[in-house]
Amino acid sequence: MKWINSKKRIILIALLAVILIAAGGFAVYVSDYYHADSEALNALKSTENYTVSNGADYITFTPAQNKSSSGIIIYPGGKVQAESYAVLASKLAENGYTTVIVKMPFNLAFFGSNKADDVIVNHSEINTWIISGHSLGGVFASDYAVNNQEKIDGVVYLAAYPSADASNATFKALSLRGSLDNLTQESNISDNKNKFPANNSFITIEGGNHFNFGNYGVQEGDNNSTITREEQQNQAVNYIIQFIENL
Repeated sequence: MKWINSKKRIILIALLAVILIAAGGFAVYVSDYYHADSEALNALKSTENYTVSNGADYITFTPAQNKSSSGIIIYPGGKVQAESYAVLASKLAENGYTTVIVKMPFNLAFFGSNKADDVIVNHSEINTWIISGHSLGGVFASDYAVNNQEKIDGVVYLAAYPSADASNATFKALSLRGSLDNLTQESNISDNKNKFPANNSFITIEGGNHFNFGNYGVQEGDNNSTITREEQQNQAVNYIIQFIENL
């Protein structure tokens, strides 16, 4: 009997050790993430063109004038600080679109895939919703749209592609990718083309790369771009606006 109890104790100790090691590994993994650069942090300041509300879960850019009834939700890339997309969001707000960046638990959209729900509930003045996601964020933005097609009118994939089949979705979609992107490669898009919504436009930004959709420095494994970050984001904003206007 004592032998059995000792064996159980050893098993419990071993299991506890495995759990602690796993928890420690996860803590180390999520603590190493890409931080917003100074330009992104400066974009978090309200201007005459938009006001910024930076809360615990969301960063909201509200246009000061010519406010559209269409709104945009942004899901950040994996292990990228939400504030990194402030420049992109500010440019959209300057064009009249309420834009909300979602802050994800542990900077991973996996843990907050349905956070768009609260955004939509809290902005009853918006009639048309477009959800966008960068890289891993695009995967979960797509999943949210597929599961909530009555709420979403458009999806913008930024260097991203759907993991779940969205081919029969009712919403329109836009895929933007930099030609020099070495993380979401052209083959990733083409191999998953049958999963994209049937009504989807594919656009390649020549000279663009993966990390320049946000402002968080240089991302390991990506290629350098031959256009500036500002130029890539300006092109992205123009394509997004055209997309929304044609919904």
